[in-house]
Amino acid sequence: MRATVGWALAPALANGAAMILAAIVGQTAVAETFEHIGQPCRGFQVLAGRCVKDRKSDREWFVLTNMNETSGAELIFIDTVKNEGAVYQAPAGAGSWALNEVPGDRLVVGTYYDGVFMIFDLNQMKFVKVAKFEGESYIWNLAMGGDGRLYGGTYPGGKLGALDLTTYAVEDCGAPAPPNLYLRQVSSMADGRLLCSLGTEKPVMLIYDPVTKKFSDVPEQIKGAATGCVWDGYFIAGSRVCKGPELTVVDPPPFPTPPKDKGAWYVDSYMSGNGLLVLRQGNAIYLFRKGDKELTFVSDIDLRGGRTLACNSRNEVLGVRGQEYFVLKPGDATLNLIPIPAQSGPRPTLFLRADGRGRIWGGPHFGQTLFWIAPKTGKTVNTSVVCDSGGEVYDATFVNGVAYAAAYAGGDIVRYNPDEAWDQWNGKNPRTIARVSPAYIRPTGGIVTGPDGRLYSGWMAKYGAYGGAIAITIPDTGENILIENPLGEQAISGVDTDGKSIFAGTCVGANGLPDKKGEPVRFGVINAATKEVTFRKEFPDEGRVGPVIRDVKTGLVVIAAGGDILIFDPVKNEFVEPASDDVPGVGSYKFAGNGKGLVFYGSGKDVMELNLETKQFRQMTELPDNVTNVTVDENGTVYASCGNDVYRLK
Repeated sequence: MRATVGWALAPALANGAAMILAAIVGQTAVAETFEHIGQPCRGFQVLAGRCVKDRKSDREWFVLTNMNETSGAELIFIDTVKNEGAVYQAPAGAGSWALNEVPGDRLVVGTYYDGVFMIFDLNQMKFVKVAKFEGESYIWNLAMGGDGRLYGGTYPGGKLGALDLTTYAVEDCGAPAPPNLYLRQVSSMADGRLLCSLGTEKPVMLIYDPVTKKFSDVPEQIKGAATGCVWDGYFIAGSRVCKGPELTVVDPPPFPTPPKDKGAWYVDSYMSGNGLLVLRQGNAIYLFRKGDKELTFVSDIDLRGGRTLACNSRNEVLGVRGQEYFVLKPGDATLNLIPIPAQSGPRPTLFLRADGRGRIWGGPHFGQTLFWIAPKTGKTVNTSVVCDSGGEVYDATFVNGVAYAAAYAGGDIVRYNPDEAWDQWNGKNPRTIARVSPAYIRPTGGIVTGPDGRLYSGWMAKYGAYGGAIAITIPDTGENILIENPLGEQAISGVDTDGKSIFAGTCVGANGLPDKKGEPVRFGVINAATKEVTFRKEFPDEGRVGPVIRDVKTGLVVIAAGGDILIFDPVKNEFVEPASDDVPGVGSYKFAGNGKGLVFYGSGKDVMELNLETKQFRQMTELPDNVTNVTVDENGTVYASCGNDVYRLK
């Protein structure tokens, strides 16, 4: 029996009461109970922010969009003077890159994964309307057109959409440049037209005219600038200041510019607007408002993964770095990071791992954080960002209680000791010990500790390229050995090792590209010392081989090919048949094993056990929803996650 590997997120769960349920595939049933131990994953994932005036007082709010995949998107309002926050649950969406204030005391939020426009009333302080862009999953950003409608670009259709701010009707303006899946940026122009930036298959820039409802090519003078903004009747793209419908370049610009001896400058089109011009020069930030005589220098701090999002009336620049926000005042030389004063809703975990020291670890989809929970005490810790690169931790492994995490999008391998003081900003704990970027960025194969004490991780190539690699990392020194495309130009989707041989699977997925066509996915055995492939098998009817796990006691390797489970004997270099033909397929992200002949995985709502000595399968229990992750601790206790919830099997 086949079940597709389950990458779709389970819906939010109610707290589960203990249940008893067992079934059998190939041997006598054994009843198992389970208990709910919490919803530990609480990391923020902020992608957009604006500064707005409170309609009932003089204070200003720093408004953030926060992602919660299953419990829903949120708006977080922060009073940065009092360091107080309020959370408003959105009626739709998992999160948002798109947040704009529009006339009528309203905020408009464009969402993913459901592709809707949401309207938040700043007088009533509540959401009042949801308008769907049919067929689209993402609305990337928002820009006002000359016809008074708000426009946004989409994925996966690569379309432009227009929201009527009176009727809330949504018009599909079409996909101007197929096969591009992304219309990633839309910028208002001074004459009411819109600059549109599309990618990634065939990147192109076009201009949309709301009057004629047609797209046209961009003139030479603004090519290469993906975004722009309007200031005092001018359209500014990068450092090019243009005037009129012909976009005639104005040089010198009609405002002061940063010092020439300090390099090139450009306009920050996201933060500029409403009479404010924000200029960037390296790390330096300058502000200019019409009527000012000179630029206001704010700061030149390297934010190291932090993002500036808004500017208030006091010329303070507001931003977010992971789980914290900051306020940059003119002349600031140091960055003061402040925990976001709000409680995020629960989030599903991307992985689940036991560290051998009584803690269960995981991390959210997006957010670059980790959490751990001690089931005996219930203590839960959610960290701040573990490295400077944006993205998320895909997996973690442990050496003597120290966590080693593999993280997208910087290709980071991060060391974190939870028993030592936190000091990520100064590169002490956690700290990146190795990188596989820029060629490889996404750790789709996960990370494991080999019997030799080295770290083995599997990676997907950078955006716009097919391929994958296996990294062997020495944790004490950070020395990295890279095995590139060992099974062809395909991403690595599962990896394990006995210290001499590496067992790996591939997939046809890629960053920013369609699935690779015309090639079968593969399972292979690679000599860790010579990088030679000693065994290889192709699976032409599947899109993925993985997860992969090796059992210490038997030496056997278990893989998922599509959803089917196969057992590989490295001694005989052949696959061994399970004891039953009716095998529940793999639905969890990874396998877990106790190293003593038992392998565990999720199949739909079931937690399954595979006994590698008997080759028999057993259903341990049924959980309230689809099982996304499993792990087993040092005592042999199995844990599983479903959506936001983590359970312990007893």
